[in-house]
Amino acid sequence: METVSGFGWLSLIPPAAAILLCFITRRVIISLFIGVFAGGLIYTFGNPLLAVEYSLDKIIGSITDDWNARLLVFNLLMGSGVAFIWRLGGSRALTQRAEKAVKTRKQAGLGAWGLGILVFFNDYVNAAIVGNVFRDIFDKLRISREKLSYILDSTAAPVATFFISDWIAFQIGMIQSGMDAANITEISAFQAYLYSIPLNLYCIIAVLMVGIVIITGRDFNLMRKAEIRTLETGKVVRDGASPMMDVEMELGEEKDTKPKLSTFFLPLAALVAVTLFGFWWTGREGNTLIEVLSNTDPAKALLWGAFAMTITGMGIAFRGRIMKVAEVMGTLLDGMKLMLMACTILVLAWSLGTVTKDLKQAEFIINILGDSLSYDFLPLIIFVMGMVIAFSTGTSWGAMTILTPIAIPLAWHVSGDVYLTVISAGAVFSGAIFGDHCSPISDTTVLASIFSGSDHMDHVSTQIPYAITGAGVAAVLYLLFGIWNLSPAVLIPLGILLSIVLIYIFGKKTEGTGKN
Repeated sequence: METVSGFGWLSLIPPAAAILLCFITRRVIISLFIGVFAGGLIYTFGNPLLAVEYSLDKIIGSITDDWNARLLVFNLLMGSGVAFIWRLGGSRALTQRAEKAVKTRKQAGLGAWGLGILVFFNDYVNAAIVGNVFRDIFDKLRISREKLSYILDSTAAPVATFFISDWIAFQIGMIQSGMDAANITEISAFQAYLYSIPLNLYCIIAVLMVGIVIITGRDFNLMRKAEIRTLETGKVVRDGASPMMDVEMELGEEKDTKPKLSTFFLPLAALVAVTLFGFWWTGREGNTLIEVLSNTDPAKALLWGAFAMTITGMGIAFRGRIMKVAEVMGTLLDGMKLMLMACTILVLAWSLGTVTKDLKQAEFIINILGDSLSYDFLPLIIFVMGMVIAFSTGTSWGAMTILTPIAIPLAWHVSGDVYLTVISAGAVFSGAIFGDHCSPISDTTVLASIFSGSDHMDHVSTQIPYAITGAGVAAVLYLLFGIWNLSPAVLIPLGILLSIVLIYIFGKKTEGTGKN
């Protein structure tokens, strides 16, 4: 029976069932639907007919939600943009140029990592750009799609949380709500955000770990197997895999035309330029950069950018008389088809998130904490709670929304210190982004699979060992911070050292032929 805290332990069943089935069956769509339906059964107290109605209502609601609908169309248009780049020879031109500039697998990995850090203004655009730039390069140098998707995912949300992006505006807003709840007026929310950055330890470790893995050439078991497979057989995905986007198979042969780099980069430049313009235009009522970012509509800006990318591809096709009208329209629709499975997964993942909200799962998790805490363990507890909520719901922003207004007053209550209170927000963000980073029902995890062309569950299963390692390192650092109040200037180098040690202990050098 529903209580004040929701459905209690029953609220954990839908996401747990979906995630477990994803790993067991490797069939993401049916696993997610079962999770949604299980939530419907719980919500309707076991009535199967009402559960079906409830499940379908949640799915329709996810599709018609304004933000979600824009993101779905964004994905469809991105598919069309990719299709034009492929058929016009842009991918072939980049691969030919890359053969001259990028000679080794290590250079390719570092290049993707560096570009992922540079494209910091939005996590979705990050995955799209880095994936499109390096997918064919990685294939040529025999680097697995699993490795590319790991790099994309680890430089998307973990990078966007630090730099000028829609993320920091949201995070500042969450900190403000927590400070309001705690009646803290000594500092501004922006100052509090700056204080929290060094304690966003998981994100720092996750981003740096990518570079460590590439430089050392050492991988954990599942990723190492994927890398060896690709090196020795040239198969960038395993036999039987279902890549989220298989451009070559779905789109067939390229047009018989001279490949030009402009065909690749002009559509991407349109995507970036129009998206950045969209950020400014939708938030232009703000007087400062932070106010602009606070007012911006990222979903609308992304949609405009993807539309510009597609229109640019169509313009290249028409201007050079490379395609006729029928071919242009065929390419437009074929590109959208590339994204149908990905869009289906996104809709079901959003639906499952709505179900967990209806069951008040997050509130239940928070309530079991109790109030008998000391600050010694509070940063670690906040981090773990963020991990659990975000991993089970697939949304870091949702986890931040729930946890930040609770964590800041709680930290203020047990510490009475403004600095120790606001810096704890970094632990919230770290835990939330861990879940967003590696949960199979997270939209950014899905997008990393899409733009790398990887099987989704192969991406999740190969990435999780790295994510858990980074989370383990962060957990140790939070414990040290809480007990001894060590400075982040000490904690971060220590975290890097621990990461290197763990990679050397548990990782192995990738064997086989090929350049490292």
